[in-house]
Amino acid sequence: MKLRVWFDLARAGNFPSVVSNVLAALVLSAAGAPTWPSLATFALAALAGCLIYAGGATFNDVFDAGFDARHRPERAIPRGLVSRAGAGWLATVEMVVGLGLLVLIGASPLWSLALTATILAYDWIHKRWIGSVILMAGCRVCLAIAVASLHGRSLTPAFLAWVAALFVYIVTLSLIARWEYKPGAPAAKIGRSVGRLLAFIPLVDAIALLALGAWIPAMACAAAVSLGRWAQRLAAST
Repeated sequence: MKLRVWFDLARAGNFPSVVSNVLAALVLSAAGAPTWPSLATFALAALAGCLIYAGGATFNDVFDAGFDARHRPERAIPRGLVSRAGAGWLATVEMVVGLGLLVLIGASPLWSLALTATILAYDWIHKRWIGSVILMAGCRVCLAIAVASLHGRSLTPAFLAWVAALFVYIVTLSLIARWEYKPGAPAAKIGRSVGRLLAFIPLVDAIALLALGAWIPAMACAAAVSLGRWAQRLAAST
C-alpha cells in the first residue's frame, strides 16, 4: 500500500513518457549522426528525469492539498494515507536526488536550476493562472535542454524542432485538462482523454526521431506509448 501511495503521488503512470523524452533528447542533441546513447548515460539520465518528475508531481499534491480535499478526495493526502508534511519531505528528497544525479552526470547546473524553478512555479500557481500551461510545457522542455547540456551534445536544429513540437503538444494537453474542473464539464470523460494524451507524448518523440532517420530509438519511443497505457493501470497519471 505504501509503495502504491508513492507511485500515485509520483504520477508513475507517466514515467514511460519521461524516459521517452530523455531518450529523444539524448539522440536528437547528439553531435554527428543520431545514435543510441551509451547505456549508462541513458539509464542515469532516465532515472534522474523520473525522480525529478516524481518530486514535482508530489509537490503538486502538497500545494493542492486544500483543493484536493474538496475536488479530489480520493488522493493520498486527503485520504490520510500520507501527511502533507510527509509528502513534502518525500518530494524534496526526490527532487534533490534527481537533480543531483543529473548534474553529476554532466548536465548544466544552470539548466537544472531552471528546471527546478519551473516545476515549483507551476506547482504553486497552476490552479490560479491559466497561463501556467506554459510552465507545464516548460517543465518538459527544461528537462530536455538539461539533458542536451550533457557532454558531447548541443541544441541541434532537429532537437529545437522537436522541443517546439513537444511544447505545443503539452500546452494543448494542459488546456484540455483545465476543463476537467469547470462546472458542468464531463470530468470523467475529460480525465480519460487527458490520460490517453499523456500516454501518447512519446509519439512526438518517435516522429522527431524518424524524421532524423533514428529508427531504433524511434521504435523504442513508440513502444513507450503502450508501456505508458499499462503503467496508467498501475499508478495515477493525473
